Amino acid sequence: MAQTVFDANYFYCYVEPGLIFAYSCGTGDPSKGDPSNGCHFNPSAVSGMALFNHPAIDCGGGDAPLDPTQVATGGLAESNYEAVQLEMSTDYTTSALFNRPSDGSGCPPPAHPRCVFSQMDMTVVTLLSTWATK
Repeated sequence: MAQTVFDANYFYCYVEPGLIFAYSCGTGDPSKGDPSNGCHFNPSAVSGMALFNHPAIDCGGGDAPLDPTQVATGGLAESNYEAVQLEMSTDYTTSALFNRPSDGSGCPPPAHPRCVFSQMDMTVVTLLSTWATK
């Protein structure tokens, strides 16, 4: 079965800043017991979805990056997009991106080191349900 390709611009302008960065998926959240840089920015700490820290993509409040060089092939943002979309599904409720770090997986371990969000979190639901259709 072919891999679904999800909208990159939506990822850069909404999913990455509103979920990946806002929920500290890369850095972790020391106030919740995560070691400093012990999460997805540390490839030795994760078995999948290794991410890179980079400056926020400037979408100017719109739906596409203003500077294409920020999302160029082989860049850090593009690498994050590639890694995250592999964990996404057209039915976001079945995706690893939604289930592994949420209370629906029964996290903490073995599914994920800690629960990052609730499956009732409307920010996450809106971001992922919209991205699933793009």
